[in-house]
Amino acid sequence: MDKLKLFPLGLVAYPTKVIPLHIFEDRYKTLINECLSLDKEFGMVFSMDNKLVDFGCSLSISEVIKTYSNGEMDIVTHGERIFKVHTENVENDLHIGQIEFQKDITESNMKIFDALKEKYLQLLLQLGLGHEIERHMQKTRSFELIEHIQLPHEVELLLISTRSEIERLTILDEIFDQILEKGIDKINNQVYQS
Repeated sequence: MDKLKLFPLGLVAYPTKVIPLHIFEDRYKTLINECLSLDKEFGMVFSMDNKLVDFGCSLSISEVIKTYSNGEMDIVTHGERIFKVHTENVENDLHIGQIEFQKDITESNMKIFDALKEKYLQLLLQLGLGHEIERHMQKTRSFELIEHIQLPHEVELLLISTRSEIERLTILDEIFDQILEKGIDKINNQVYQS
């Protein structure tokens, strides 16, 4: 079990996701400065109605864009590792989680992944994002295939709580089929009910 300082927010972090943040609260300024000086990760956990979900993702700070005279910061973070929160408490106004980093089930999935990547590339072309197609063709993980696609929080939470890459690919396959057929605003809620 590891101990990790948590940053509750109304968005879901996952490996490979780039998240820009404006840090303005003193407790988070302290957290970010500590992470910068010690080259440490912090955890982002989805929060709704002041309740934290059981899964989150550690974030590394990839860039400090701007530091303001009052200590506020604009930073860019990068999703690293998924974790499960076993217990959580508050110390010095910060949420601290007793967490366990999750390991994926190792499975051979290149055939499934390649078929899904084709659908992803079709979606990018439909969204007018074909100018970076070569970069997107190099992707090798399910989480990389949701870049540029804003999914409902429920879907993203389902993806980070699923340990099987093949199961994540299956979930995304159903969603991509629906998006290609009906459009992103018509995703069937049943796809992501667990």
